[in-house]
Amino acid sequence: MAAHLTSPASRGLFHRAVMASGEAVMDMPAGAMGPGVPGYPWYVWRTGREMEGITTEMTSSLGCRDRRPQRTLACLRALPLKTILKVPYIMNAFQAFGYGNATLPELPPTALRAGRFHRVPVLSGATRDEHRTFVGMTYDAVGREFTEADYARALHTAFGKRPAKRVRAEYPTSAYPSPALAWATVITDRMWARGTHDQHEALARHAPVYAYEFADRDAPMFLPLPGDFDFGAFHAGDIPYLFEDETAERKFTPAQRLLSATMSGYWAAFARTGTPRGAGLPAWPPYRPGHVGRPYTQSLAPHRIGPVDYYREHNLGFWNRER
Repeated sequence: MAAHLTSPASRGLFHRAVMASGEAVMDMPAGAMGPGVPGYPWYVWRTGREMEGITTEMTSSLGCRDRRPQRTLACLRALPLKTILKVPYIMNAFQAFGYGNATLPELPPTALRAGRFHRVPVLSGATRDEHRTFVGMTYDAVGREFTEADYARALHTAFGKRPAKRVRAEYPTSAYPSPALAWATVITDRMWARGTHDQHEALARHAPVYAYEFADRDAPMFLPLPGDFDFGAFHAGDIPYLFEDETAERKFTPAQRLLSATMSGYWAAFARTGTPRGAGLPAWPPYRPGHVGRPYTQSLAPHRIGPVDYYREHNLGFWNRER
């Protein structure tokens, strides 16, 4: 959605925007998406040269080396999905967007922070435990335990020797059920939550913003992931609450069905009026930029819909000091 907000070609094509998971201004530490996955200054944005490099690297490793794009595309389409998914960080690589062209001339984070975007009301948020999805997929789903040694290596790779010590002191494994959940919390706070907060701040200086956090830690896992990992309020866990999904909905409790109805009501009201307000819906004030610890974020969970101190919950004071 950030691409549409900042693309000249999208002007006038929409009058509201919904953004999930804070990816517009988010960076990615090395190893965050798994061992060997490089870090990037931006999670989803790449220059044209970077996009060409990613394409060459990915397609060559799959045996699709033809320089003609149509033949390369045909080769990729002929491959079994399992073959493609074996390539390290393939999913992350192919969800990147190129900028510096006619469609997206400017780096979107730069444009958003400067107020150069289509100023429409925005509903924006994330899930409480964003990165548990990726830790569970990388380790638990393949039957590989994430150990104390893995945690130490991951912190060193992501942050460097001295910062890693500070992060480990802030997030000791003794405070979590497992090293895997400690690591998931580190990257949830550092990458996803800080990115979401920065996105809210940039947008809310120029347009109405309604911030949310999906916080149902018992959300049913609808992705085909084996194992018994505690995914919590995982990345994409909110989707079945907004869009019909029989696999997940069969597992809803009565309280989760009510949460789904409330969330659908919010989103529908926002689409209709530009504010998530309507009869029977709990109040949802707009986000206020510049109020550290006090900008309004709506927590969405069974039995509790109301304000959450997002800044404090995700330890953003610490992470902002670590910039």
